[in-house]
Amino acid sequence: MNAASAMLEPLSNVIPRPLDWLWPGRLARGKLSIFDGDPELGKSLVTLDLCARLTTGRPLPDGSPAIEPGNVIIFNGEDGAADTVAPRLQALSADVARVFTCGQEYLDKSGPFRLPLDLGHLDRALTDTHAVLVVLDPIMAFLDASINAASDMSVRRALSPLAKLADHHGCHIILVRHLNKGRHFRSLYRGGGSIGLLAVCRSAFLFARDPEDRSRCVMAQIKNNLGPRQPSLAYRIDSQEAGLPRLEWLGSSPLSADQLLAGAEVKPCQPAPSLRASDFLLTFLDEGPRSTLDIWKAAKEQGLSRRTLQRIRTKIDVRTRTVWSANRALTYWLLPGQQLAPGMIDPPAADVPSLEPWLAPIREQYPDDPLEDES
Repeated sequence: MNAASAMLEPLSNVIPRPLDWLWPGRLARGKLSIFDGDPELGKSLVTLDLCARLTTGRPLPDGSPAIEPGNVIIFNGEDGAADTVAPRLQALSADVARVFTCGQEYLDKSGPFRLPLDLGHLDRALTDTHAVLVVLDPIMAFLDASINAASDMSVRRALSPLAKLADHHGCHIILVRHLNKGRHFRSLYRGGGSIGLLAVCRSAFLFARDPEDRSRCVMAQIKNNLGPRQPSLAYRIDSQEAGLPRLEWLGSSPLSADQLLAGAEVKPCQPAPSLRASDFLLTFLDEGPRSTLDIWKAAKEQGLSRRTLQRIRTKIDVRTRTVWSANRALTYWLLPGQQLAPGMIDPPAADVPSLEPWLAPIREQYPDDPLEDES
């Protein structure tokens, strides 16, 4: 076997295995999910409710059957364990003996838990506890200072090993995240930081207030890479006599994640050009790479300038690739993880020299790209 093929093996050597669900259709063992939402809408309380149900073997919020009671691990970067997390879990009837968090001795010695530096500690903790669920709330509080949350490549450096750890131990890991400040993005792009945070997770959920009944909130699925889209679930948060929040599940809701965001727009307004440009690019490139010829034409119809798009492109990690096609150079824009299809690329004619080494600096100097034909 040569060096090139030494890294490969036929799929016939891979033993297929079925998905094992912690929460059927929503949270699969060995995978990551992300919970997105603004503060004070109950996403952290929902994670604690799940911990309570899993530690006691009670049915899940949608009525899915219970599993055998298991252990859970909670990393909470915003609420105190003694005055908030533990009392809320007790109020939710959790078996707190099955709930683990960072001990004070560890914190005094090693400092706060950080990814990817402390993955070894989490690996050992999962080995010792056999936890079925890990909660990182919020995920941004546990990324090492070397991780740029706005960079897809940097985020994947922290979370790809975390996903492998979840797979190795057969647990599920929930990442909790706040929404960004944009008001006109689709739900896929409303979470804070790089889209790589969403991409590495196999399922994602939005937590938002029900625009038709402001006393209720809704948990709606943003994406599900492992199965069909699950119904949205409504819930209400009330206060108990002791001041602790009480979570009441109210059954399914017809509202999707995008509908919840649209309903939250109480005051219609014209978004800034930069926000419109970001939304346009993320939506236009969602189905695959597009040439600048197509982008300029579609952007013109939306009243967006090339200069604005060029400026925003680098901020949302859109890559460019210039290739030879139909005897001319074409520049394509790609979202993180996208690749050009083979049919988009033709080898240049032997007698036609490539001008790209000379054109590239000019493209950078003049972002309006006057060298590209609009026709």
